[in-house]
Amino acid sequence: MNKHSPYTAEGVGFNLDDVRWLATNGFDSVRLGIIWKAIEPSPGHYDDTYLASIRRTIDLLASQGISTLVDDAHQDMYNERFQGEFAPDWAVLDDGLPDQPRVGFPANQAVNAGLLRAYDNFLANRRGPGGVGLVDRFAAMWHHVAAHLRPARGILGYDLLNEPWPGSAYLGCVATLGACSAARERLDVLNSTVSTAIAAADPDAISFYEPYSIWNDGIDIRPARPTGTAHAALSWHDYCPVAALLGSYTGCAPFDGRTFANADRAALDDHVGSLLTEFGATDDAPTLRAITDAARAHLVGWQYWAYCDCSDPTTQDRDAQGIVGHPQRPGPVRPDDVNTAKLAILAAPHVRAVAGTPLRTRRVPGTGTYTAAWTPRRGDGTGWFDARTPTEVAVPAVDFPHGFHVTVTGGHITARRDGRLFLVADTHAPVGIEITASPAAEG
Repeated sequence: MNKHSPYTAEGVGFNLDDVRWLATNGFDSVRLGIIWKAIEPSPGHYDDTYLASIRRTIDLLASQGISTLVDDAHQDMYNERFQGEFAPDWAVLDDGLPDQPRVGFPANQAVNAGLLRAYDNFLANRRGPGGVGLVDRFAAMWHHVAAHLRPARGILGYDLLNEPWPGSAYLGCVATLGACSAARERLDVLNSTVSTAIAAADPDAISFYEPYSIWNDGIDIRPARPTGTAHAALSWHDYCPVAALLGSYTGCAPFDGRTFANADRAALDDHVGSLLTEFGATDDAPTLRAITDAARAHLVGWQYWAYCDCSDPTTQDRDAQGIVGHPQRPGPVRPDDVNTAKLAILAAPHVRAVAGTPLRTRRVPGTGTYTAAWTPRRGDGTGWFDARTPTEVAVPAVDFPHGFHVTVTGGHITARRDGRLFLVADTHAPVGIEITASPAAEG
């Protein structure tokens, strides 16, 4: 996410070299940020030159087998006026309240009078220029984006709005642990309005909808499944407040446990997909291990924040958030630009595509050993996958620089190439796999 003009990945030097580096290290998807301010600089007028840059990045990612989640007209603190980013200047309706106090991210969301009023007016679909409601403008913008990008390959879906904030209702939402029905209804209306607009442009698109960001701390402020679309998924984040304040994972397990449990229940109750689309912004290894281990245990995919620091003005720890230090340098990613300790945690072996129903997956602490199991039965219970349908497992070289050994039960390997294994089931019995460092590496 590039939060500064020109608001594109190309603007910070992200190119084919970076995409190839991601693919080599086993990354399967990218959450690619866009900015409403860049797309709609004046009401009802869209900058397709900007979207062409976004499309080029999506195409580069697809060329290396990486899917793109188009990210949410990325929102943090609404507008540059409030030390944030997201809305065009013409969409800032603060009723003349002062941009005070200015205490930066994220505290402005709690105390800045102008920012809180701007959030309130946006969520209430207050009429702006031309007498058109702000949410209606926002939905029309998304319709244009989906229509423009629909021909692109490899789009995973559209993440509607990053970490929405309930405006002046936040105190009630926190005090009641999420039982603030009026604020929740405003977000539900926004999500449904935007999802309907996207589906009108691309009926096959998946709308990824997010809860208010107090969810990140373990508060179950669950949004409703959007109406107006046949395809929806819950996009959620996990940031333990202790780690955010102290930079340590100590005491975070209860917070993260609640957040993962909340996501599991929401996905099951609403019959939607679930993806942890943001966590991290830290160099703290215990935090990264704990959250990726929890994701494996809950059988949920994840996307780490972020690829680079990119002069990010609204993040937990800009200096510590990146994996790669200088994407603007020409040529391939240099080893001295990579946080190798972080990469060793994040570029982990994983099942990428399952011909069946996942049962469990685990990375054994301290050894690098990876295990997984699945049954070839279809997830909807309607039968079994054909024995020729492969399950794909990514095995990044960074985890096994001297090679690895594979043990398979209930199936066999049909192909092994480019850091990937392809396996098929021998019967209708569960298939298991264990990947360990080769004996040569142990010495």
